[in-house]
Amino acid sequence: MEIVHIINYFAWFIFVFIAVVWILVLLQNRERYPRNVRPKKMPFISVLIPAYNEEDTLEKTIKSVLEIDYPKNLLEVIVINDCSKDRTREIAEKFGNKIRLLDNEKNRGKAYSLNRGVEAAKGGLIACLDADSVVEKGIIKKMIGYFENKQIGAVTPALGVFRAQNFLEKIQYVEYLLNVFLRKTLAFMDAVHVTPGVFTIYRKNVLEDVGGFEVGNLTEDMEIALKLHKAGYKIENNMNAKSYTHCPDKWKSLFNQRIRWYRGAIQNSIKYKYMFFNPKYGNLGMFLLPFNFISVFAIIIIFMLMAWNYLTAISNFIWKLYLINFDLAPLMSSFDWNFALMNLFSSPVLFAFFGLALGAYVLYISFRVNGIEIKSRRPQYFVYLVVFPFALMAFWFLALVHEVFRVKRKW
Repeated sequence: MEIVHIINYFAWFIFVFIAVVWILVLLQNRERYPRNVRPKKMPFISVLIPAYNEEDTLEKTIKSVLEIDYPKNLLEVIVINDCSKDRTREIAEKFGNKIRLLDNEKNRGKAYSLNRGVEAAKGGLIACLDADSVVEKGIIKKMIGYFENKQIGAVTPALGVFRAQNFLEKIQYVEYLLNVFLRKTLAFMDAVHVTPGVFTIYRKNVLEDVGGFEVGNLTEDMEIALKLHKAGYKIENNMNAKSYTHCPDKWKSLFNQRIRWYRGAIQNSIKYKYMFFNPKYGNLGMFLLPFNFISVFAIIIIFMLMAWNYLTAISNFIWKLYLINFDLAPLMSSFDWNFALMNLFSSPVLFAFFGLALGAYVLYISFRVNGIEIKSRRPQYFVYLVVFPFALMAFWFLALVHEVFRVKRKW
């Protein structure tokens, strides 16, 4: 049992350590979070929208891009239809010459479609937008100023949930809000490791130099970000540039999404393992990648320990009830309350409460930084903080199981 306690301590230490780092970076850069960088010139921009069976959302996505406050003669919209089987192509055609429509001969996946769009694009800057997402009108002007710095290879926006309606979507709303804060924090550390497909803007020549998006990768937005760092480019973020995506509204679709995300994270961590603890890659190599990877296994270990402890406790309780013919009176009279209180205030439990308190503070700060009132989000805030992590633990565990047993990777 001693080794179990050591593992438990280590796992919670990792979480506390990471939370403390976020807080320290916040305190060091708290005056810089809301800053915008004004552009000195307006470059030509190509917006790529890869689409596969997106008839329900594509029209709204295209309209949001066409309504962006940016000179129309400096903006082109390219929709790449990945051999859709629904009305995706028909919807895109409705916009006529306002967009360019490319058709793949067969279904090749998102990364292939993006690479084809990059090849066809006229712009020196490339914005990639998922076909189930929308953007605010001022998003481009808030982002392109960062490209005055020649070291910047990509700029990411603030990604939120579009019209969270049911409770599952509202929980994810809180999660995405936290990620807005964390991505900006990572930008201060030069450690942004994911460039989300909801309107990240890239330099076209940089995408070409690094070989584009990796076809077949489950999380091509993580792989391209690591590839940019490998090539020596920096990734910036503007948390005032708002983009919104549809998130899963059912547990099954959430499960499929997270298994893909987490398997992709494991896949890319292994592929770029040479960055781990490599000072050449700064905070990305010395902190983010290794501690993220370690925290994944900490999550899995905690999940397995908790599951084992709960199952053991429940089975023992049921067995004792069976032995006494389900008469609760003797069991309650023999219950050792002192022992229970000692366990409640044991070091691992206190460590867990401390980690939870730090997590609550980081989440609270993310609301503050984003200018969102907590009052209207209290139920989701509580569920995300206390309950939702158990679901995420299970997803990480199952993602690892899928990888170990080489279950076929699906987009």
